Amino acid sequence: MTSQFFSTRELSELCAVGETTVKRWANMGLIKYHKTIGGHRKFKLDDVLEFINKNHIRVAPEQLERLQIQKRNAEAIDLNTEILLVRGDVDALAEKLTEHLLAFRKNEVEALLSKTIERIPSFAVVFDNMIAPAMHRVGNLWCEKKLSISDEHIITNMIVEAILRTKVRFEASLREAKERQVSPLTTLYTNTQNHVQNSSSAEVNSKKYTAIVATCPESELHEVALLGVALVCETLGFQVRYVGAAVPFKDLESAVEEHQPEIVCMSITNARLHPPVYRRYEQFRKFLAKRQVKFIIGGQFIGETKSHPLHADFRARSCSELEQYIRENYDVGAVPTESDLKSMN
Repeated sequence: MTSQFFSTRELSELCAVGETTVKRWANMGLIKYHKTIGGHRKFKLDDVLEFINKNHIRVAPEQLERLQIQKRNAEAIDLNTEILLVRGDVDALAEKLTEHLLAFRKNEVEALLSKTIERIPSFAVVFDNMIAPAMHRVGNLWCEKKLSISDEHIITNMIVEAILRTKVRFEASLREAKERQVSPLTTLYTNTQNHVQNSSSAEVNSKKYTAIVATCPESELHEVALLGVALVCETLGFQVRYVGAAVPFKDLESAVEEHQPEIVCMSITNARLHPPVYRRYEQFRKFLAKRQVKFIIGGQFIGETKSHPLHADFRARSCSELEQYIRENYDVGAVPTESDLKSMN
């Protein structure tokens, strides 16, 4: 059961009609509504979708899809999880995510991730404190041979798909934000049951930076952390060129020449690079330095040696460290603050 409600104004904007028309629909009994103590009409998402379908109301396809996703996500969230979301208990939510992943509950995984991001103002916090611990637990179970490699791949694909859908949803909010001249995070939050109003994030960044996100080329294939980095950069106002995993250095250099980014982010889990790969890594780093492109690497750096240190402009061991570095060095917009969060609840 979903708890999403629309005001008369919000429903009028959704259906591209005046507020008077919405009130007339309600008075005629064409759409169900509830009245608040103050006498304001509130329209439940279930009733809105039923009204739209029954009366063939024209709604932009991306908006209709977003509503359907919100309904599906709300139905996949149980009361206990709702309580955890209201409390902002990220540790408990990480355990819940792990539970859903190990039970292969695809819809619940997507719903939980989507609802958590609606509640928590920083994608970096969600990745570091929820997704990373869950995937670490999955990795440990595989190492202990309590999870088959096929199951591990299924779980990884589930979380990747959930992150990708979140990314697509944010990009849709970004397009809508440009039309409304507000920040994408404000748009993302105001499309949920909670509203962040008068937030400092309501200003649109005048400067648009570009970031290229890639993994350690020609060696590692992991993608979960990469998607996390891409989403963090995107929510901070960067135009992200996501090239993905296992990209040869020469192709990365071509991408840099073509897109001329301010930063290049590379995720590295295993830093024990073979000598030829390490040499190409150093050449690539110098290639970036010559073009005054900041090189940011992140990951566990497992196996790094003194004889082969991984040099970079910044080393981030978490998405939160990456977010902090970007905020300190680039003119990016603010995310909703702690006071904004309290006003949401």
